[in-house]
Amino acid sequence: MSFRVLLESLGALTAGRHVDVFAFLAQLSAFAALAEDDAEVQQARELCVRVLDQIHDFAGYEAIVQGLLRNVGLFPYLDRGAADIATQLATEVHRPRSMPEGVVFTTKQAEVYRELMAGRNVVLSAPTSFGKSLIIDAVIASGVHDNIVVVVPTLALVDETRRRLMKFGDHYKLITHLSQAPTDRNIFVHTQERVIENANIRNVDFFVIDEFYKLEIDGASDSDSRSVLLNQAFYRWVKRAKQFYMLGPNIDRLPDGFGKNFHCTFIRTDFSTVASETHIVPGGANDSQRLQKLIPELNGPTLVFSGSVKKVRELGRAIAAERGNFKIESNLQETLDWLGENFHPKWGLVETLRRGVGIHHGRVPRAIAQLLVRLFNEGLIDYLVCTSTLIEGVNTAARNVVIADNTINRRKYDFFTFNNIRGRSGRMWKHYVGHVYLFYPPPEQELEFVDVPAFTQSAETPESLLVQLHREDLSPNSAERLNPVWSQRHLSLDTIRANSGVDPRGQIALAKFIHENLDSSAEALSWRGFPRYAQLEASLELAWKYFGTIRTTEVRSPSQLTFKLWSYAKSPRFDEQIRLAVANRQGDDADEAMEGFLDFTRQWVSFRAPRMLNALDRIQNEVLSRNGILPGDYAHYCSLLESLFNSPVVVALDEYGVPVQLAERVVRQLGNPESLDAALAALKSRPSTAFSGLSRFERSLLAPLCSDAQ
Repeated sequence: MSFRVLLESLGALTAGRHVDVFAFLAQLSAFAALAEDDAEVQQARELCVRVLDQIHDFAGYEAIVQGLLRNVGLFPYLDRGAADIATQLATEVHRPRSMPEGVVFTTKQAEVYRELMAGRNVVLSAPTSFGKSLIIDAVIASGVHDNIVVVVPTLALVDETRRRLMKFGDHYKLITHLSQAPTDRNIFVHTQERVIENANIRNVDFFVIDEFYKLEIDGASDSDSRSVLLNQAFYRWVKRAKQFYMLGPNIDRLPDGFGKNFHCTFIRTDFSTVASETHIVPGGANDSQRLQKLIPELNGPTLVFSGSVKKVRELGRAIAAERGNFKIESNLQETLDWLGENFHPKWGLVETLRRGVGIHHGRVPRAIAQLLVRLFNEGLIDYLVCTSTLIEGVNTAARNVVIADNTINRRKYDFFTFNNIRGRSGRMWKHYVGHVYLFYPPPEQELEFVDVPAFTQSAETPESLLVQLHREDLSPNSAERLNPVWSQRHLSLDTIRANSGVDPRGQIALAKFIHENLDSSAEALSWRGFPRYAQLEASLELAWKYFGTIRTTEVRSPSQLTFKLWSYAKSPRFDEQIRLAVANRQGDDADEAMEGFLDFTRQWVSFRAPRMLNALDRIQNEVLSRNGILPGDYAHYCSLLESLFNSPVVVALDEYGVPVQLAERVVRQLGNPESLDAALAALKSRPSTAFSGLSRFERSLLAPLCSDAQ
C-alpha cells in the first residue's frame, strides 16, 4: 500500500465516503513497519498526524492509533489513558528530567537531548515544527550549566525567548540588555550585536545559536553586517564555551571538516509533528483580488506573507474590505482605542484591525508587534499580514500560510527561504494539518548548504570578519589579504577590532585623513557631550564616507541624517514626534509618514547613527591623542541617541512589551529608576493596579512584568 493510496483513503473519510477503518489502520501499520528509509518513515508519521486531525473517524480504535504513534516516534501525542503498558513505559524514556510532567519528547528530540546531556556539541537541522527550542529549555532545566548564552537574530525573538525562559527565573537571571549586571547563574538572551558588545559575558558553559543559517553571508549589504557579527560571535564563543548547540531549519550539510574541527555532531532530520498541504491560487487578477477570492475558502488563523511593506498594507486592506461582519471583542476594542489615541486613529493598522486583520513588519514598534502576535495567537484577530519579520523563528498559531509574493526587498527568495515561510503553517495540538497557498510557483528545490565564513574563509569573506580572527586561525590566503592591515601604522589593531563589522580599510583611510588634516579634524571632531550642528554634520559625513553607510528610504545622505537627528533632539517626546510626522497627511500618505518616522527612530536614531559615531569616536580618540590633541568624547550623545533622548529604561521596556508612550508614564511613577534591573525589580514588587491613571488595556500590557504574573 503506497503513501498516496493511504492519503486518498483519509481524504475519502474526510469527504464522508465509506472506508473500512480497521483495514486502513492495518495497512498504515504495515506501511510504517516496512518503511525502508527516513523519507518513508516521515510519510508514515504524516499519515498518523492526519489521523489525529480527524480522530473522530477512528472511535473505538484508539489503542491501535496509540501504537502507531509510538511506532513512528510521536510520543508527545500519546494519550496515557488509551495507551497500553508497554507504550506508557516507552513514553517515560522520552520524558526529559526536571521538566513539567506533560513534556514528552519525540524520538528524534530525545536523541538530540541525550547528545547534549552527554556534553557533546550538536548542530541540528530540523523543520519548524520539530521543537528545537524545547530542547534548550530541557537542557537549562537540568541545572548543569551556570552561564548560558542564547543568540537569536532579532529583537522580536529576544522577547519571545525571554518570555519562554522566564519559568527559570528562580534559578537564573535573564539578561537581555547590556546594562544588566550578571549574577552567579545567568541566561543571556542577545542578538548578535549585543552578544559581541557585552563585556560581562565570561565563562560560558552552554552557547546556543538559533537560526544558525544566518552565519552565511548572502550578498545583501544590510544582512551582511549582521552575518559578520554573528560569525564573530560564533568564533569567539564556540572556541571558549564548554558546549554549544546550533539549530535551524532545512540545512542539508555543513562545510567539509566543520564537524571534526569543532568536535560537533551534525544531526539532520525531516521529523515533523504536523502535516502540510499545498494549494495553487488561481491567477487572472491582481494579487489583492486573488486574495479576496481566496478568503471564503480559508478556515482558521491565517498568515499572509508579502515581500514589501507597501504590499503588506495593500493586502491587509484587501482582506479587511471582505470582512464587514467581523465582531470586535472587548479586548480588541480596547487595543483599537489605545492605538488610535497614542498613534493615529486613521493609521492603516488601526483600520485593518477593526476587521480582525493585523499588519506586521519591521516598521511597527516592537511592543506593538509583540501585541499583534499575541492577539493572533489568542484568536482575537484571524489574519496577520506580514513581511519576513515573522519567518525567523517567531512562533504563531497559524493554520494557513498564504505566500502572496516570491520576493523579499525585490530579490527573488530561494527554496530555503520559501521552506522557512511554508513551515509556519500548522501547530502541534492546535492545527495538525497546515495549509499553504501559493500565488507563484515555488523556487526550484535544492539541497541547502550553509557556509560558515569564519571557518571556510573564502575570497568573499569580508575583511571586517577576518580581522577578528587570531592569526593562527587564518588560512594563508586570508593572512595575505590582511597583511596591509597588519603592516600599516595609522590605526591600532585594537581599535580596528573594537569597531566590529566596520571595514578595516575604511577605518584606516579615515585615520589617515584625520592625521593629514589635524587642524580641521580637531575642530570638527573634538567635541564632547552634545555637538554643535556643524560638528555633528562633519562627523556624520566622515563616518558616512569611510564606513560604507547604507542609504535607506528615510535617510539618503549625511546632511539629511544630521537635519533629522537635530530636529528630533529639539522635540524628543514620542507622541509629539508622531503628531509632527502625520500632520496634514491622509490615507497612504499618512501611513507612509507614520511608518517612516517609526523606521527612522528604530533604524537610525537608536541604532545606526550611534553605531557610526561610536566607531568614529574610537578612531578620532586614538589619532588625536597620539598627536597631543585633546580628543572628543561622543559617549553621552550616543547614549542619548540610543535611548531616543529619553530615559534608557523607557526604550528598554519597549522590548519587554511596554510601548514607549506607556513606559514614559510608568517610569515616572517608579521614580525614574536608573537602570533596567532597578525598573524590573520595582515592577515585580507591585501589581499593575498600583499605577495611577492607567486603563485596563495598559495594565494588561504591564501585568506580565508586575506581581500580577507571579
